Amino acid sequence: MKILNNERVLKSYQQDLKTDAQPSAGKKFGAILNEAVKNTPTENPIPLQTAFNHPVPGLQGVSLSATDLRFAADRIEDMINLLDRYRQKLADTRISMKQLDPDIKEMSRGMENLIHVLDSLPADEGLKDILNRAMVTISLEIGKFYRGDYISA
Repeated sequence: MKILNNERVLKSYQQDLKTDAQPSAGKKFGAILNEAVKNTPTENPIPLQTAFNHPVPGLQGVSLSATDLRFAADRIEDMINLLDRYRQKLADTRISMKQLDPDIKEMSRGMENLIHVLDSLPADEGLKDILNRAMVTISLEIGKFYRGDYISA
């Protein structure tokens, strides 16, 4: 593909480049820099606001409904049941660590899914305490598994 009639554009661009350049008149770089800094207008720096001082009016937190609490309770119960099955498999000497790996991965996925539930529960909710304890237990068990605490010597 060939671009035609581009001579005018190139000539006008080259002329702009030639007119922008200013001779240094034998001055050293430091002197030119100091002169440019002196000629630059300085404004009083105004600190930028990085956070909202006032929340947006009209936006309020939504309280969880009974259905949401029931959903959260069901998810927590599933995780506790998974922990119980893991405990039983861990106690069984016929089950290898390799066979426990899928349970560990399922607990890890379940924990990721429950993080938003933990954040949505009110602070005074007893369910939040149960969920928090379950998540701590799960994270400890995952850490012990991958650290090798259950490998017999």
